[in-house]
Amino acid sequence: MSVDTTPQKGIAIAAEHVSKKFGHVQALRDASIQVRYGEVVGLCGDNGAGKSTFLRILQGIYHPDSGRLYIDHHPVTLHSVRDAQRLGVDTVHQDLALAPELSVIDNMFLGHETLRSGILGRFGVLAHKEMSEKTDAALRELSIALPSLTVPVRDLSGGQRQALAVARAVMWSRSAILMDEPTAALGARQSEIVSQLIRRVAQSNLGVLVVSHDLPRLLTFADRIVVLWRGESVLDEPAANLTVPDLVATMVGYRSGEAI
Repeated sequence: MSVDTTPQKGIAIAAEHVSKKFGHVQALRDASIQVRYGEVVGLCGDNGAGKSTFLRILQGIYHPDSGRLYIDHHPVTLHSVRDAQRLGVDTVHQDLALAPELSVIDNMFLGHETLRSGILGRFGVLAHKEMSEKTDAALRELSIALPSLTVPVRDLSGGQRQALAVARAVMWSRSAILMDEPTAALGARQSEIVSQLIRRVAQSNLGVLVVSHDLPRLLTFADRIVVLWRGESVLDEPAANLTVPDLVATMVGYRSGEAI
């Protein structure tokens, strides 16, 4: 299948003909994807298809053996997660990477702490009022309601923690957010709330890439779906044109009764 991955204005993050090998294992052969600003793209594939490797390349954890990466329609070379973050790309990890003993505010600013101005800042005194106001504004913008900004994260529900992790990524992103199985550990109601939140994130003019095994739900909130099969992008279609059987058939190597 030919996938149009020519970078253009409006592309938040993209990969073109990426390959990656680990010893004798060819994890990716020809993986391509585009995520535009304001768009949700779902990435799916069977176990071993290369999704995790592809995501880590987009995060800057792995460097591709071949192919090109683009952020904000500019070619880039990523050597670390920090490189991706500096270019406006953040990740919501499957384990959320939250500190359970810290408050909502402290988690929102984890690694981005704001110091007070003047001599107090020189002694490492945090600007708690400013951090609180920015946290409140970020949560309100995404219509996220939490019991308190000072409550420890351990006291939040699974859906509230997921929402917090998403809000934190949005606050520090300028181009795209990568999400790894955002509804995997949630019940039906919480999954629906997070799905609606993902749409609101895209509406804030960020590109959103979601890796998920939850195919029925992915089809309800994604604009496009990309399927990896044996390390290659074999499907890139509007979600509205696809069904779960379509995706499953492609993921296992068959479409319309014929082998890919």
